[in-house]
Amino acid sequence: MKRHATLALVASIALLAMGGATGVQSGADHEWWSYGHDYTNQRYSPLSQINTTNVAQLSVAWTHETRPASLPPMPGLFKQESTPIVVDGVLYYTYPGPQVFALDAATGQELWRYVTTGNGTIKLCCGPNNRGVAVADGRVFVATLDARVLALDAKTGVLVWQTRAADGGRGYSFTLAPLVADGKVIVGGAGGEFEIRGFVDAYDVKTGARVWRFWTIPSPDEGGWWGKWVTTTPDGDKLPRDIARERADSAKHPDTWQQGGAPVWTTPSYDPALGLIYFGTGNPGADYDDHARPGDNLYTVSIVAVDIKTGKHRWHYQMVPHDVWDYDAASPTVLVDVTVNGARVPAVAHAGKTGWVYVLDRRTGKRLLRSDEFVPHENMFAALTTAGVRITPGIQGGANWQPMSFSPRTGLLYVRGQRTPNVYRTISREHVIGERYDGGVASPVPGQSFATTAAVDPATGKIRWETTTAEPNLFSPLCGGSMATAGDLVFFGDPRGFFNAVDARTGAVLWRHQTGSWVRATPVTYRAGGRQFVALTTLERLVVFALPEGSSGR
Repeated sequence: MKRHATLALVASIALLAMGGATGVQSGADHEWWSYGHDYTNQRYSPLSQINTTNVAQLSVAWTHETRPASLPPMPGLFKQESTPIVVDGVLYYTYPGPQVFALDAATGQELWRYVTTGNGTIKLCCGPNNRGVAVADGRVFVATLDARVLALDAKTGVLVWQTRAADGGRGYSFTLAPLVADGKVIVGGAGGEFEIRGFVDAYDVKTGARVWRFWTIPSPDEGGWWGKWVTTTPDGDKLPRDIARERADSAKHPDTWQQGGAPVWTTPSYDPALGLIYFGTGNPGADYDDHARPGDNLYTVSIVAVDIKTGKHRWHYQMVPHDVWDYDAASPTVLVDVTVNGARVPAVAHAGKTGWVYVLDRRTGKRLLRSDEFVPHENMFAALTTAGVRITPGIQGGANWQPMSFSPRTGLLYVRGQRTPNVYRTISREHVIGERYDGGVASPVPGQSFATTAAVDPATGKIRWETTTAEPNLFSPLCGGSMATAGDLVFFGDPRGFFNAVDARTGAVLWRHQTGSWVRATPVTYRAGGRQFVALTTLERLVVFALPEGSSGR
């Protein structure tokens, strides 16, 4: 196996892009060696054998059955959002539990599979899920639903080490794909609805020993989670806060920071030059009932930068202080460069559940811009009531877990968004720590959901093109994101089972395929045996596409 600790030291290649943006590629470009393709999380591949001129010829090359035959179809329970990883001609992916599969990337022949054992009590916010693995130093790393980190031998699938990070019975879980960088396995804990105290951990790739832990809720010794008691978002949106009441309540609830939430749902991005990792954090706990959590509730609903060597906080940007609407920063952060006043600025971008893309200077956390809305808004920051208030885009969107992609060729971010109006109602009651407590309900309004695909310029915040489709439903919200390629294509799946390829410059649909199964995952592409393949996991199986044998791209 390639030693990716070495690959990570390969000189980064800056790809000059239109629109004043750059991308950084590291490692084997013809493969897909990290969750977001590389450390930038751009989900961009420089492969172009499949392109706008021939994508209509794509067909299924092979499939691999994922869901055990003993399990009946349970689309509302089991979820499949795994991103395949391709290293040295081997494709690795997962199924919730998790199971880990290793396949020949050219033929689909199964080389080995690992089925997790030893799961303890599990309490899950949003159903069983696993977003994939990391591969480095001849090992495959996977995080489990009961909050363990495992290292498997990449050639055999034999367990090398395992480390328990937290108590799954307390509500902690791992659903993200790990990031491996700087000799460390980076993971983050989910479970905010169980009022956990979120964290990001780093483990030694060789031994599994924990190197550091960063708590996503700061303790009083670290400055506390109360913040500056602000009455607006950083972008000036008025928040319906009663600061006097909150300050009075702060003496009654001095320790709620210990159950403050701020889960980490998805894989961080990493800038080796700055030595920083970047990730989004989720909602405070309890979601809609804020009476016991006065203050801004740092670092919830934030983009956070942490030093990869020490785990120390470098900066944070809180998009929604004192959130009561469940506006998690759930989607992965993406590293791009933008031009500001004629100067190239290293930036980090995040597509929010709020329906905007946020672009920050990744050196300092300074806000550069908030984009135009990529889904419509209605009562975004309205006060919640027991009678109910309708709010859009709702807790399922704009961008929830689905990753966005970036093309250095077009200089555009490709964002999959969702509009699902919800009626929020508060319900306050006594609750027990470790048991799920939302403090209310957010009920989707039937028949009014739709999805958007938007091309956003990170240098200006303007939307270059946008398409709308009636995709989401109450049982399968939009979770799959986009992938961009040098063939000027953007690929994405949808909950109705379609797999789509559109023109990266115009959004025109060039190809689509009905997979026959629900699609909640994000595709990847790679080259094996001289052919470019495009792979996508569905609820039932892994489906891999290619051009007909003998075809050649430009």
